[in-house]
Amino acid sequence: MYSNIIVPLALDDEHNPDAALNVARALSAPGARVTVLHVMDEVPGFAMSYMPEGYHAELKRAIAANLERSANEFENGVAVIRQGQAAHEIIEYAREAGADCVVIASHRPGIGDYLIGSTASRVVRHAPCAVMVMR
Repeated sequence: MYSNIIVPLALDDEHNPDAALNVARALSAPGARVTVLHVMDEVPGFAMSYMPEGYHAELKRAIAANLERSANEFENGVAVIRQGQAAHEIIEYAREAGADCVVIASHRPGIGDYLIGSTASRVVRHAPCAVMVMR
């Protein structure tokens, strides 16, 4: 059983967070801290000029509300939003938080993933703790 679990969530239509959240629930010790994490990609400055005013702030509020709902399913659930490159931010947060497990979803790899590496594979290679990959 783990006492400090991080569950990174991709909030798009292709990823259903239920499996990862259920695994986190099964792996968590009583009273465990479970952090539901989302990493927002950096948007280039030129692209932001095409976005409506307040778009980024509104998007961040919507993501926070979604994460809070998931985090509230746990006794000691926490919602966190980071900004940057997903694998790097997940690994850094795991270090900062002293996580003992990351539960991350993965897609079926394509040829590009073998050459470049998916977020999940980078987290597996570099995380400072155990990593459970959901497929």
